[in-house]
Amino acid sequence: MNRSSNSHASLFLMEMMIAIMLFSLASAVCLRMFAACHQIGEETRDLNMAVYQAGNAAELLRHSLKSKEGAQDAFPGCIQAEYPQAVMDGATLMVYYDAGWKPCQEPGSAHCMEIVQSLEEGLALYEIQIRNMDGQEGEIYSLPLKLHQPQRP
Repeated sequence: MNRSSNSHASLFLMEMMIAIMLFSLASAVCLRMFAACHQIGEETRDLNMAVYQAGNAAELLRHSLKSKEGAQDAFPGCIQAEYPQAVMDGATLMVYYDAGWKPCQEPGSAHCMEIVQSLEEGLALYEIQIRNMDGQEGEIYSLPLKLHQPQRP
């Protein structure tokens, strides 16, 4: 009688150990899935904000070329008014953003929007590129833009 109860106890203990191992395995898989979902969500948020910021800059450039004062400058006043902390170097404009996509100075920035202008036969060509500054995957979004530059008297 004593042998039978020992046999049942060890069988129950073995069954409990297998159940704990299965629950541990399932929780490890779920934890990995939650971490991957969080990463995908962050990347999606960054892509959405990059598309929004590039579109905003493109609309400002398009609007400024239609106005009388915007046709002469590489980056007209409305661009400089919208991005007061931007760094301008000739035909390149750099706008830096923190992790929450608020404009900031270059030190401590998480993202950067670079707008490069070139001219070609009555066209103003802009390349708007948004990239990570923290060394993750680099470019988030790129938007080439061709705008007709009207002739001003």
